[in-house]
Amino acid sequence: MHNARLWFARIIMAYALLIFAFLAYLYIIEPLKHIAGFGVSASGVPESINFLRAGPGALFLGMALFAAYGLARPGQLLSCLWVLVVFNACVVAVRIFGIAMDGPSPMQLSELRDEGLSWLLFVAALAVCPRRIINIKKY
Repeated sequence: MHNARLWFARIIMAYALLIFAFLAYLYIIEPLKHIAGFGVSASGVPESINFLRAGPGALFLGMALFAAYGLARPGQLLSCLWVLVVFNACVVAVRIFGIAMDGPSPMQLSELRDEGLSWLLFVAALAVCPRRIINIKKY
């Protein structure tokens, strides 16, 4: 049972690595194209483009690195899951705040669904992740 719970947490961490790395790519490499899909535009001046890269792009890159670290260092998996749970809780909370302030739209509700499901997966992984992960080193 210990191994199944550990592998579930690792699979969810791999999901986090993939999703955050993909979002980092979109904001760092293709920021204008990505935000256009949401009906948002930037002026195209270097400051506005770099704002997207240094803001959400860097944030998602950091989350991808946290997920990679949690996968690479099993002893840190639990700590990295906590970071993902707290970060995604903030994302969901701000999304709900935005919907309350600006009103719902199909795009907003779709994003809330996806972010909420990710958060639930991260919470589930945190809940089942063994509190002590034994490292077995082979020599």
